[in-house]
Amino acid sequence: MKKKLIYLLILLLFISCDSQNEDEGNYDLVNNPSEGSLYRGMDLSFLPENESLGVVFKDENNQDINDNYAYLSSRGVNLVRVRLWENHLDQEYNLQNLKTQALKIKAAGMDLLLDFHYSDTWADPGRQNIPAAWQGLTIQELSVAVNTYTNQVINELKNQGTAPDIVQIGNETNNGLLWPLGKIYENGNEDFDNYVQITNAAISAVRSTLPEAQIMIHHAGVSNARYFFEQLNNRNVDFDTAGLSYYPWWHGSNVSTIETDLNSLAIEIEQKIMIVETAYPFTLNWNDNLNNIIGLNNQLAPNYSASFSGQKDFLMKLKSMLKGLPDNKGIGFCYWAPDWVAHDQGDQSFMNGSSWENLALFDFDHKTTPALEVFTED
Repeated sequence: MKKKLIYLLILLLFISCDSQNEDEGNYDLVNNPSEGSLYRGMDLSFLPENESLGVVFKDENNQDINDNYAYLSSRGVNLVRVRLWENHLDQEYNLQNLKTQALKIKAAGMDLLLDFHYSDTWADPGRQNIPAAWQGLTIQELSVAVNTYTNQVINELKNQGTAPDIVQIGNETNNGLLWPLGKIYENGNEDFDNYVQITNAAISAVRSTLPEAQIMIHHAGVSNARYFFEQLNNRNVDFDTAGLSYYPWWHGSNVSTIETDLNSLAIEIEQKIMIVETAYPFTLNWNDNLNNIIGLNNQLAPNYSASFSGQKDFLMKLKSMLKGLPDNKGIGFCYWAPDWVAHDQGDQSFMNGSSWENLALFDFDHKTTPALEVFTED
């Protein structure tokens, strides 16, 4: 009798698991990284807008993908990065959008990387504009506003059961954030004090609200990142991960040099390292009338062609470089805007044309490129 009960329990468990897979589109979800494995992420901030316009992506068998999150998870993606703007007028990349997307990310079994821009628009090394709501504040008032806002966002995500696993404090903050008060370099002078004060205010909110989350600081470029992170460590900034952008056409096309610089950075700083933004073209052709960011051979990395194989080989090399860093410092990579394809859905929005179409991980027919195979855990 006891053996029959055990058999029945096993059978019920098997049926339950099989039914769950059917509900999720027959995709087997991939577990989050264990010790020694990598985050294999994507920035999918554009995806809700693409989906709302009716863009349909296709899998490797040229079949329509019904649930993009479940499908990507089944192919090895275990981290999704989402950007957050403070109060965007068009309601893109705002808190409600983040919360909706976070539910889908977590339901698909993936971790969430929250990318605070602390701006109403794009933030990068060339622009870090203070949100309209915070204009005219002193540095002390601004620090309080950042702390309060960060706390609110984290709590709202926690309350709906989608707490972020990694929290990125600012986007590409090579020259600080929240200019002009938080700018590091001005008129030939260097001053980290205000940037560090604001950053510490944000970190304090995360640590007190969600102590288990990893804190990331983001720098665009690899070769010049060591000095930046050393300055933060010298000032006792409490963060866990050095996030890096690496695009060969902007940050150095010699991949061997980048590998050397990554190893040097891993030796010199105590934090983990993630390439949190990267991409590579599968062609130099185009699919719309909007100029592409990449269209010339001299923008490519040597030995990596603008082809399906070149895109895959480039991403495989980055994965290998990160896995090989000293003391297991490399924790993963994140592909930026793999879904920013050109399309014609009868809408005149920003998303119709794409300057990124040949850098996506979906081709001009919106079918996945072979580079997606790199996301499989090995």
